[in-house]
Amino acid sequence: MKLPSMIKGWLNPNINPEQLLASYRSTGERQYLTQLVEQFNQAIFHYLLSQSDNQTAEDVLQSTWLKVINNNSQENSIPQVKSWLFTIARNTLIDELRRQKRWQYHELELESGQLASQSLEKTIAEKDALTCFNDIINQLPFHQREAFIFQQEGFSIAEICQLTDENFETVKSRLRYARSTLKTQLGTKL
Repeated sequence: MKLPSMIKGWLNPNINPEQLLASYRSTGERQYLTQLVEQFNQAIFHYLLSQSDNQTAEDVLQSTWLKVINNNSQENSIPQVKSWLFTIARNTLIDELRRQKRWQYHELELESGQLASQSLEKTIAEKDALTCFNDIINQLPFHQREAFIFQQEGFSIAEICQLTDENFETVKSRLRYARSTLKTQLGTKL
């Protein structure tokens, strides 16, 4: 029985991403890069897809891995490879959205927190719960959606601060507003 690559990483605790990256950089052997890709490709793609369309996510994912391949940094060890990879992916995505003139920065809406959308009852009647949830996530402002997705990917608030280059309180606020909007739109507690 063949296991999906994501599960392989969970079942093999000996695969340390920091060691894989260090081995790849020192030897240049593709097997180490392949193991990194197997370990993080799906999670990075999920993040990119949550912030853009399928084609853009695929293009940015490929560009992200090319940047990893071409990175000849003097720094031999990166303390948190997962954060480093997501930072590359995030910055590449923002660059691509700017290039496509699709980048829109929305400040937090402190007053309403409501999304302009059709009634929740009609949406739930037409779609299943997961599709409805994803639609609401996609309607969040970029930075709220980004913080929420990073948290769902297992990053702590401190790690999200590092990834987004924002302060702790800003990230907490973005997460709070995202959850508030989700609760309001879904009518349930998360």
